[in-house]
Amino acid sequence: MNVVAYCRYSSDNQREESIDAQKRAIEEYCVKNNYNLVNYYIDAAVSGTTAERENFTKLIKDSKNKNFEAVIVHKFDRFARNRYDHVIFEKKLNDNGVKLLSVLEQLNDSPEAVILKSVLTGMNEYYSLNLAREVRKGQKENALKALHNGGQAPLGYDVVDKEYKLNVREADIVKKIFEYFLQGLGYNSIALELNAQGLRNKRGGEFRKTSIRDILLNEKYIGNYVFGKKDKHGKLTGTEIRIENSIPAIIDKDIFYRVQKKMNSRIRSKRTSPINDYLLSGFCTCAICGGTFTGGYRSRNRNGSFQYGYQCINRKLKKTNCNCKPIEKNKLENMVLGEIMDKILSRHVNSLAADIFNKIKESKSDTTKLLNKVESKINTIKNKMKLLLDKYLEGILEDIIFQEKNKELKEQLAQLEIERAKYINSVPEIDIKKITSFLSGLKKTPHKIEVKKALINAFVHRIEIGENDVKLYIKHIPTNMEYSGGDDGNRTRVRNYQRHKLLQA
Repeated sequence: MNVVAYCRYSSDNQREESIDAQKRAIEEYCVKNNYNLVNYYIDAAVSGTTAERENFTKLIKDSKNKNFEAVIVHKFDRFARNRYDHVIFEKKLNDNGVKLLSVLEQLNDSPEAVILKSVLTGMNEYYSLNLAREVRKGQKENALKALHNGGQAPLGYDVVDKEYKLNVREADIVKKIFEYFLQGLGYNSIALELNAQGLRNKRGGEFRKTSIRDILLNEKYIGNYVFGKKDKHGKLTGTEIRIENSIPAIIDKDIFYRVQKKMNSRIRSKRTSPINDYLLSGFCTCAICGGTFTGGYRSRNRNGSFQYGYQCINRKLKKTNCNCKPIEKNKLENMVLGEIMDKILSRHVNSLAADIFNKIKESKSDTTKLLNKVESKINTIKNKMKLLLDKYLEGILEDIIFQEKNKELKEQLAQLEIERAKYINSVPEIDIKKITSFLSGLKKTPHKIEVKKALINAFVHRIEIGENDVKLYIKHIPTNMEYSGGDDGNRTRVRNYQRHKLLQA
């Protein structure tokens, strides 16, 4: 009788060696009973309580092909750990003429065996549910003792024997984050400043604005241990365990609650008075001290309204004696977009269109070469499939070997077909008139935020903001455009704007 083996180990205190032990027991069982073991289906580090097991699903599907008459497991709990899944999937096997056999739980088809199997599957389900309950109970006990409950420790802490210990170097970064926020920097500006200083997060990567927000919300930094489920918005449900003053504090409570109040006020102000994105974030530097010019500056007008702008972060944090003043957001952004319209989209649209057209032609040529390689591989796979079919029809190959090899080749062919379609559709057929028309049309839609962002990302290399002028460096220069300065012609200095005129305009 042709049989297959199904082996599985889960992540709860089991190791990969468990698979080898299951395979060895199944192989001995097959030799003893004179079964022909034709294939293995193995799922590693997955739970038996879920049907989302890749090779288990494949096993159930393959049972329709009549290539094997039985599935052998070491124990029934390897097949499923709840009665519902066990009954449903065993029935699917039986409907396909396939039996389920266990090495250690050998049962026949008698009525008594049916009862015994029900007991065994019920015990397996009990074990699974009880294990989950014990895990939750253990986590609750850890929480009541303010012990670490798994996962990565927050920035500023290390875990030693499940207890939180201060990491002095990281704690200094946490203090900077709270300090910067109270000084008026937003999440993104704080992340940029930390990254510019060469500081890194717990995983060694760069800071992101979401991680800054999460740090500012974390009560552990004032010594409060909190453990409990959160809702879909990441907020605690009120059923959590909270133990105050149970772990080393990094931030004073006064500072922490001032930050919470400011964060809540920012949320309310965003709801009532939304502010446009700072389109030039990441492009602006201070010509005096070299610091980043970041968005977030705000000043109140005489009529009570607010004016927003960009400011030198070094001046903001008083790290240097920089005297470079903030610059109004709308006027700086309009000046930059005006330069792009004037210098490129108005005067040099034809030469820019020619450059883009030539790039498309070059890309088309490269794509054609790649497409030819893919089509050559497709022809090779088709020839292999033809030879495989010939051998199968001649009786040289067994059915199961043919099925496996043919399936493998079909999968390779399908992947290559997708790749071929990608190359065929990657570079559209387009003429230079359409490109010119598109570029000219951009001047008619500068009010759209998406268009503004696209133009800035496409053409702006950097912006230097000085005490009396602003210098814009363009990174994409049409072939026939006149420029001066820059490195090898890839940057150009645009005319200076007198800052006092720009700010008063």
